[in-house]
Amino acid sequence: MKLLEISKDKRIFIDANIFLYSAFEHPTFGNTCKKFLQRIESNEVKGFTSDFVLNEVFHKLMIAEVADKQGTSSRKIPAMIKREPEIIKELDIVWKEMELIESFGLTLLEGSIFPDFIEVSKKHQLMATDAAHLAIMRNNGIRNLASNDGDFRRVPWIKLWMP
Repeated sequence: MKLLEISKDKRIFIDANIFLYSAFEHPTFGNTCKKFLQRIESNEVKGFTSDFVLNEVFHKLMIAEVADKQGTSSRKIPAMIKREPEIIKELDIVWKEMELIESFGLTLLEGSIFPDFIEVSKKHQLMATDAAHLAIMRNNGIRNLASNDGDFRRVPWIKLWMP
């Protein structure tokens, strides 16, 4: 299903790639994801995510900004930050993007998901992060997922909404 077609008052879990497509202004999916997030901000759609997702978004935004400012590849950044942690003080885009995400009014889902994510991974052949997202969703009764990850098509109990 197309992401912008999700009906009003639906509860939907938001995967990291939706935030990242919007933040990085992805040429194909950026505008759709931005419009979708604006629907959440205006309370038209009820958006949910987890600290786990937001940590992934935060990490990728930070790595990308440091790589851009340092003029180097992203794979070199973790070691660079370990050697020169003051690099983090020079960042500004990552802080602005995370403040923007905070302003959307998302509901952060909580609760332990161990060992649930192991069962989900095994049953649906999913990587650890994707299995964790589904375990959080299932434990909170959420069946809609905003993501551009086609691996979720293997999970019959969710409805996948893609940009």
